[in-house]
Amino acid sequence: MTASRPRAERGAFATGMEHYGRSRLGAPLIWFPAPVASRESGLILAGTHGDESAAMVTLSCALRTLEPALRYHHVVLAVNPDGCQLGLRANAQGVDLNRNFPAANWRAGETVYRWNSAASARDVVLLAGDAPGSEPETQSLCQLIHRLHPAWVVSFHDPLACIEDPTQSPLGHWLAEAFALPLVRSVGYETPGSFGSWCADIGLHCITAELPPISNDEASERYLQAMTRLLRWTDQR
Repeated sequence: MTASRPRAERGAFATGMEHYGRSRLGAPLIWFPAPVASRESGLILAGTHGDESAAMVTLSCALRTLEPALRYHHVVLAVNPDGCQLGLRANAQGVDLNRNFPAANWRAGETVYRWNSAASARDVVLLAGDAPGSEPETQSLCQLIHRLHPAWVVSFHDPLACIEDPTQSPLGHWLAEAFALPLVRSVGYETPGSFGSWCADIGLHCITAELPPISNDEASERYLQAMTRLLRWTDQR
């Protein structure tokens, strides 16, 4: 068996998908179980922010490129399907899901972000939710993780162009080399209620992979090989 499916066959997914919940607007929350699952299997996420599509498209391309039987890790392509459909950073309730996880540092009230990577100030207002984990998208993802017990999680975002891994793990170093991005311990600002904060609370190794500001087309060309290799990554120390 070759590792890659012929390009003509990549228009649809060859592997099964399952539902793990419903979004605020009732969209199915979909995940792709690893066909070769083990205690070393990780979870790869994209689409937490609906306006960050480059990694989601590239991860989809990688899923459709690799032969399913060779994939070792679970995948969620769109944590926030409502935001992806509406072009919103937030979910349909105006909540930034990456400030809504039930972490010890969750903070009530508003949060702000930049309109785009060229904007000089964070001045667009979103919400952190009525309570920690108030949104169905965050609730469902937490439940999925408690069910799967993944060995690690890689959560893709943009546009900070870095690999954030507080532990500087072998996987963090591998990602930095494979995606040609700097490895950092922190993005340099507070992230109350973030997915990474919640993972730290429960002892789950989480790496945040930030692609640069890049089009879907360029990302799928530049990063397809690295993303496909990530789906098969093993710690060979």
